[in-house]
Amino acid sequence: MVGVKQLEDDHLLAKSKQSKLPQFLEGIKVPLYHFGSQSLMDHKSFGEVSCISEDGDSILDTLLLSQWEDRVMKGIFRYDVTASEIKAVEGRKKFLAQLNEEWISDHFPKPGENETTFYQEDVFPFNFMKQHDELLFCVASSEQTNPELISSAVLPDNAFLIFINASPVEYGHVLLVPYLSNSFYQLLDANILEMAVRVAVEINNCCFRLFYDFSPDASHLHFQACYFPNPLAVELMPVDTIFGDLQSWMHISVVTDYSIKTLLLESNQKFKIMMEVLVNICYCLQELSILYSLLISDCGKKIFLFLQKSKDSSSLSAWECGGYFMYKSRSEFDECTEKTILKRLSSVSIDDDGFKAVKLLCCSIASKFGV
Repeated sequence: MVGVKQLEDDHLLAKSKQSKLPQFLEGIKVPLYHFGSQSLMDHKSFGEVSCISEDGDSILDTLLLSQWEDRVMKGIFRYDVTASEIKAVEGRKKFLAQLNEEWISDHFPKPGENETTFYQEDVFPFNFMKQHDELLFCVASSEQTNPELISSAVLPDNAFLIFINASPVEYGHVLLVPYLSNSFYQLLDANILEMAVRVAVEINNCCFRLFYDFSPDASHLHFQACYFPNPLAVELMPVDTIFGDLQSWMHISVVTDYSIKTLLLESNQKFKIMMEVLVNICYCLQELSILYSLLISDCGKKIFLFLQKSKDSSSLSAWECGGYFMYKSRSEFDECTEKTILKRLSSVSIDDDGFKAVKLLCCSIASKFGV
């Protein structure tokens, strides 16, 4: 097992290679949401949101949606995603398909694609003409007991920057980009993962999903998130617990009857330790050259781990692994079936022997953390 100390050392090494914050973001002011010092996820009442407005809504949820709608009114998005045609694919799995001829999968353009793109060491491009408006707000930790929303503040030293995705997959689609000391992260660690999950906890909206796709070629780390009004196919699948019992605070389960090999991690206590367990698992998968994606759902209570073969042109995004597929042509959209989707999922999945090894690895790591 890769120890926490090893992860910390690797994180320090990666920090020396971090890319700097683009100059156009320096000194600007945006809304700042501060988490309270008392972590919701280490309390027995995990999932109970402390930052609720007087009308009963989550302040963070309201902030995200209001800022996103403001950018809609300003015409920053490439299209109106709410006008896209969506269908439930006929069959038992409840897959969802969207027809969107304007969607592009790469939200970070490559050099030369757009002459108006701003580049900072070829690492984190933004549209030069809309650079400020693409940043909605940021979230950060604080020493205050209760969460706080500041309407206008300079970017703090350690935070998540929340940007729009100008080619949204669904309503409220955003990018969550962690940075420290004016640099972007390259390595996933437990603190970053906890902060991302905490966003889901405090948004407190069952439609909100967070995604993370590991890529060995990525020059920076980021999460994506959006709102899905209906459950994703993987969330409806039965599970078989392979680690943990009724007295355990954490469970690891296999998602059964699903074409891509998938594990589900759940916890309602000692959440920080669960983050350490998951990060150790992810680190080992990277060392084994196993591509993986994460889907965080149920207001942060469930984390699905999708396991794919080594990265190639056919690898799937986390929302595709979860059962939500985008089609750019009418013919592909009309012709998609449950059979063809199952084939796509199975074609990228690790094999049975590899999955058996990963399950043993996960249980071993969890047991060494005293789960």
